[in-house]
Amino acid sequence: MTIHFHTDTIKPMTEWLMKRKHQKVQDEAGLREILKMPDYEVEFRRYGDPGLPVCGIDFEEAVDFFMNFDQKDFDNQRLQYKKEYFSAFYNDIDERIKTIERFTAFSPDDLCLMEELLANGLPEACLKETPELDVILTVSIGNSMGWPYEHYIDYDVANLDMLKSKEDFLHLTAHEIHHIFTGAYLFPDGISGEDFFLQNFAYEGLAVHYTNNLATKGKPSKYSGGAYAMQFDDMEYYEDHFDEIFDMIRDDYRSLKGRSVEEAGAVISERYERFDFCGRTTKQYPTYYFGCYMWGLVDLKYGKEKVFEAISDPPLFVKLYNSAAEKKHRFD
Repeated sequence: MTIHFHTDTIKPMTEWLMKRKHQKVQDEAGLREILKMPDYEVEFRRYGDPGLPVCGIDFEEAVDFFMNFDQKDFDNQRLQYKKEYFSAFYNDIDERIKTIERFTAFSPDDLCLMEELLANGLPEACLKETPELDVILTVSIGNSMGWPYEHYIDYDVANLDMLKSKEDFLHLTAHEIHHIFTGAYLFPDGISGEDFFLQNFAYEGLAVHYTNNLATKGKPSKYSGGAYAMQFDDMEYYEDHFDEIFDMIRDDYRSLKGRSVEEAGAVISERYERFDFCGRTTKQYPTYYFGCYMWGLVDLKYGKEKVFEAISDPPLFVKLYNSAAEKKHRFD
């Protein structure tokens, strides 16, 4: 594979913001020209895709946001969420630019690290492919922290401060690229509700296991060293409440036998992929931690080729998982 990093929009946009802050210059014409650059064109397509959650950011909304984010609230849910952290970025922009420069000084060693993580976490059939992958870094119209779209990985550099190091950034980027490859194995036509449920845990869980190197209760990390780009307060909560959350997952899996994908999708979105899990605000869903635990156990015992065979055959996953897990945490 070939990974390209795109940073062309960062300098003109941060310069525009610096003029806005320090010189009180509201250059709307200049802003419009910046937002016409190719990397922003990709973002407008991504945030205009009605099939993706909480989207619908058009060109005029983006112009309005950058011109007025410190003057008003926004009806658009994603822009209102962005306003909260973007205001902090803007107020500290001189220091934040230094963080951006540090994170975006890419070297051949950085590419080698990501390629090694992906080689350890993808089947040989994927590694024989040579796709062109584009990592776009902008002062974004949205709030993406690496979300995959088509063959792009999209970052809002205004949000990079949530990461502790450049190594976090590289591991997170490998995580998102892993999604692009894994997606080809998931959610085929005619899939059952219970299989759809398990595959959702594979999507995030395997990326966390292979590229973030998370250890969970009952599963060690794949490599030596610590985990990267994880919200450790969330992970500690999941560990402290491991048994009760796993029991919930197992009960939901059992209840979905013979049910539709739509019903399974509702369970996933209402329980396991929301930012207010069990009355607690969380940044990384339960699918991260418990998907890493369940699917990572299978990898550590049987290897990645068997894992990807099981992704396409979730009943095989249940059999392999049950043979690797402690009795009280099995699905049978």
